[in-house]
Amino acid sequence: MKRALSVLLIFLSGCIVQSFYPFYTDKSKVALPQLNGEWDAMVAFGEKQDTTNVPPWQITADQIVAYDPNLQTSKVHVTFFKLGDQMFCDSIAADKAESTPWYWAWHTRGVHTVTKVETNRDLLTLRPLDLDWLTNRLANGKVSLPHMTEPGDDWPLFTAKSTDWEKFLTKYANNADAFPTDHIYVLKRHVTVPTK
Repeated sequence: MKRALSVLLIFLSGCIVQSFYPFYTDKSKVALPQLNGEWDAMVAFGEKQDTTNVPPWQITADQIVAYDPNLQTSKVHVTFFKLGDQMFCDSIAADKAESTPWYWAWHTRGVHTVTKVETNRDLLTLRPLDLDWLTNRLANGKVSLPHMTEPGDDWPLFTAKSTDWEKFLTKYANNADAFPTDHIYVLKRHVTVPTK
């Protein structure tokens, strides 16, 4: 379970921006049926992966099921949306596992994260919005988005409304510093090799 949580937490945390509210409004949601299916994680959070004995990730219209090298499973609810010509993915932890103790679950709250989506027929790239870049812009007064921080904690929880996020993402969608490659996910469509 520990490794499954690490895959999920990498997907939902680290140097990634977290929001109490979704990054999209209903009008910007889109369906991407071409992404449905199995995908091999070639790069996860910027690190090359050995997919030899790891099941392929499963993508559906509203969920990604990810696997780590220890075959632990993590489920993330996803909503794809489009702003201008750019595709994005809002993600939030899926329902807790049945074996999760209730007293632990009381202390957690799902947060939304966002990735920029780049895809062609057989390759899917997810670029998370970079927390360091955003907090630097906030500190310099170049960006103003509502957020909360705990004393002594430099990891804000953003409370911006979905419409504010859409304006922000539209403005910075093509900024390579906002969506760098150091925490990137690269998935390649899984090909089943027939057995002889």
